[in-house]
Amino acid sequence: MQGKTIGIIVIVLVVIVGGYFLLKGSYQSPTPTPISAPTVTPEKTGKAIEAPPTIQASTSGITKISVVGTEFSFSPASISVKAGEQVKITFKNNGRAPHNLTLEGVGIGTKTIGGGQTDIIEFTAPSSGTYAFFCSVSGHRAAGMEGSLKVE
Repeated sequence: MQGKTIGIIVIVLVVIVGGYFLLKGSYQSPTPTPISAPTVTPEKTGKAIEAPPTIQASTSGITKISVVGTEFSFSPASISVKAGEQVKITFKNNGRAPHNLTLEGVGIGTKTIGGGQTDIIEFTAPSSGTYAFFCSVSGHRAAGMEGSLKVE
């Protein structure tokens, strides 16, 4: 009786393994075709398309900087401007929690805003040095939400 059981098990295994190799041999992987990412427009999603953070000098003499905040970081985390120049920072909160952008030591900062909101600050760059900017919401700076403003 035990010999019959072993024989049946061997036959079942041979059928399973044979079927696997038979199917595997006749299967051909599809040739991957390159696809391009779809163009997303506000009409399709209902959401604004976001540009990456930028720093640009304008013809009006104002340096425009876009900064995005999330849990718990800024992008870009390092900004450079010239002393005395006019600076306009557009801060967008892409996180879920409320955030702000505060420049340490100069008394300048955005409002604390909710996710998806934007606030703008304009100021004259202070004297040369490196100034920290951070989110002043309790615990956010300690969690790593800070950056630096280098004034040359």
